[in-house]
Amino acid sequence: MKINLQIILAVVILLMPRSILSAELTILTENLPPLNFIKDDVLMGPAVDIVKEIQRRVGSFEKIRVYPWARAYKIALEEANIVIFGMARTEARNDKFYWIGPIAEKRDILAAKKNSGLKINSLEDAKKVDHIGTLRNDVKEIFLQRHGFTNLVSTHNDQNNVKKLLLGRIDLWATKIPGLKTICQLAGADCREIVEVYDMRKSAIYIAISKKTSEITVQSWANAFNDMAKDGTILTIKAHWNKIMDDDPFPESK
Repeated sequence: MKINLQIILAVVILLMPRSILSAELTILTENLPPLNFIKDDVLMGPAVDIVKEIQRRVGSFEKIRVYPWARAYKIALEEANIVIFGMARTEARNDKFYWIGPIAEKRDILAAKKNSGLKINSLEDAKKVDHIGTLRNDVKEIFLQRHGFTNLVSTHNDQNNVKKLLLGRIDLWATKIPGLKTICQLAGADCREIVEVYDMRKSAIYIAISKKTSEITVQSWANAFNDMAKDGTILTIKAHWNKIMDDDPFPESK
């Protein structure tokens, strides 16, 4: 008689105490609106709410840690029992993590200062400007590097790019929609002074779990997320944040 390992695993998960399923996890994110951001020294955002509800359901009590993206990503690549969110799922990253989601969609764009006169009709046009502001080790920076860009100016905080763009220290900013409005607001800048000039690509945002993490833990998180999708919790969280944020973090849900 053949034994279905997935069924056995599911039974084991159901029988185990919930606190064991997510024991000793390190949960990481970055300060990158609108899905997860720090306001008045408090971490908040729809992705944060989704992850905290998963934690509640699986019995995980670890505090979410906020690191610069480059550091968080390196930890997730190298260590066991790491949860990191929200991460764009790309072809280059696909086999490096377990994926739960998607939790959102986004468009990666190039933005310029209003009335700059810049016309960007292709990536080749963007290579001709002096400086493009990027977030260090972010998927947009990696995308541009792989397309041969040598005019990138990297920073650990995307709010710096807003200020540099408006001061004329960079010509373009590699950013995303949704996200541009909230990053501008947190930087104390008027988002109406910044305009999209080129649409690079679309991608989906996920919760990722490091490959060295046990399958039982991964499955428990995946089951919790799937249950939240079925019982309407995900939609409720998305509707709440679309209502209270100008940035509309989930335009696809409207």
